[in-house]
Formats: sequence, C-alpha cells, structure tokens
Amino acid sequence: MHLIKILLVDDDEDDFLLTRNILSSGNDGNYYEVSWCNNYTEAINAMLKSHYDIYLVDYRLGKHSGLDLLYEATKSNCTEPIIIFTGRGDSKIDEEALRIGAADYLTKDEINSEILARTIRYALRHHKALSQLKNSENKFRALFERSKDPIMITDSDGIIYEANEAAIRFMDTTFEELIRKNSNDFYKNLSDREIFCAAMEQYGSVKDLELEIISALGKTKYCSISSFLQISQHGHKEFYYSILHDITYRKIQEQKSLYEEKIESIGHLTRIVANEIYSPLSNINFATEELKNNSEGRDENMLIDIIRKNCERINEITSSILAKAKV
Repeated sequence: MHLIKILLVDDDEDDFLLTRNILSSGNDGNYYEVSWCNNYTEAINAMLKSHYDIYLVDYRLGKHSGLDLLYEATKSNCTEPIIIFTGRGDSKIDEEALRIGAADYLTKDEINSEILARTIRYALRHHKALSQLKNSENKFRALFERSKDPIMITDSDGIIYEANEAAIRFMDTTFEELIRKNSNDFYKNLSDREIFCAAMEQYGSVKDLELEIISALGKTKYCSISSFLQISQHGHKEFYYSILHDITYRKIQEQKSLYEEKIESIGHLTRIVANEIYSPLSNINFATEELKNNSEGRDENMLIDIIRKNCERINEITSSILAKAKV
C-alpha cells in the first residue's frame, strides 16, 4: 500500500471531514493521509516547504480565493500538483485554474471516492511524467551548453532554432546573427545538403557525414555531422538535432600529406626517367656520332635503326610515366 500525503485547503472543517471519509472508503490500493488547513498563509507556507504529495484547494477561502493561492504557489515554484474544488457551473473558474497551472479541477457536488481517488492518481502520475521530462530536459540543456562540439537544432527547411556556444564559434558569428540565417547557406556544396536531407527523410538520422562548411566570415571548414530526428510534442513539427565534429585540422593534415606524397612521387618518377632514359639516350648519342664522323665500315641504315628504336623506347617510357603521374 502506497502512502499519499494530502493537504486540503478549505475554510469549512466539515468539508475536510467529508473528504477524509470519502478517501478512506476507497479501495484502490493506496493509503491517503489527509491533513487540513483553513487559511491562505498556512497553506502557502506548506506548499513552499513541499510537505505534501498533492494539494486539494477550495475556490472559496475567505478574503482570498483558491486561484490566488494557486497563482502564488506556481509563481513560487511549487512543484507538487494542485487540484481546485469549484462550485457547480463555474466553468470560467475551471478554465482559469488550468491556465494558471492547476493539475485538474473537481466540482464538489459530484465528488465520490472513485472520482476523487482517480483524479488524484492521474494528477500524481502526470506530475511524475512531467518531472522526468523536465529532468531529461535539464540534463540535455547542461550537455548542450557545455559540449565542446557544435550543436544546432534546425528543421527540414533549414531554419535555425537553437545553437550552443561551440556552434556559434565554429560558424564565426553571434547567436543573434546565426538564427537569422538558414542552415542551407552554410553548405559549400549543394550536393552535401541533398545527401543529408535524403538520409534524414529516409532513416531519421545521419552519422558521421563529412561536409564542407562556409562560415560567416567566408572560411572553408570541414566537419562530420551526426543528426537525429525529433518530433515536437504535438506532432506537427520535425526538428533536426545535429552535432558537428570539427575535422578541419585533420583534413588540412590529410591534404598536406597528399601533397608531400605527390612531391615524393614526382621525385621518384624523376629518378625513373633518369635511369630508364639514360641507356637509350646513350645509344642515340653513339649512333649520331658515328653518322657525323661517317666512319668507314659502318652501315648507315643500321645506325639509323638504332636511333629509331631508342627514340621509340624513350617515347614509351615517357608515356608510361605521364600515365602514372596522371598529368
């Protein structure tokens, strides 16, 4: 059996006794400990100290109303649920109570053990769910604000709703300027945006997609983006929660490494050229000298054939090297 501590705020002690009897006659597996106070001051003090699990507040409290107490309690961050008791036909009061922050309202004349117990259970269950949601939101907010990685919240149209400090720095701008822009404006390549949107639409998430970003200052930056889809509470809006990992340094180092490899490859090709062409060039020089000197006993056709074959060999070597170098 679960103990639920209740404070009834009502200026009529008979209503307190009646409410206590109604709850004690129920059979829902809970034990209700009902306390009573009859004035505004005592009630607000109890609410601010969180002495009870739930509060039942009558609309009529002498010079104050139950709405006055509800307003003061919610303004003072009272976290426990408050149920307002109203009279028959007070629909405007009921609506105002919910607007201010009441968990629910009940008409006194219609209260019985089943209705009252069920209303209390639902109010406590709803309060627990809201508390868990708030705790989750607080944890996310802390992670959001403290993250060293840029985090942005956008929608499918690219509208920016939120960004942390790391994102603002990464985009070289201010928060005020950032939310005036569209996230589509930061993509260097339109094809990257198309790939991102297609993946989000099909899978509802993206993991480690590498992009080139143009910051507000016109700087090209590299990042890998991981995103997931979150649907709003009422289901009418889709939000993209995106974490950007800055990989600019890594990309620059990769480009530097590729450049150094290319330079080394060029040097290697140069050595190949020198080694491979040296022999046929020597043969051409020899044949040319023989033709020049017109040495007796030499067959001119043989010498010309040597020159032709070695020129062809040099051409083959040069074509092969150019193909490897992809010039």
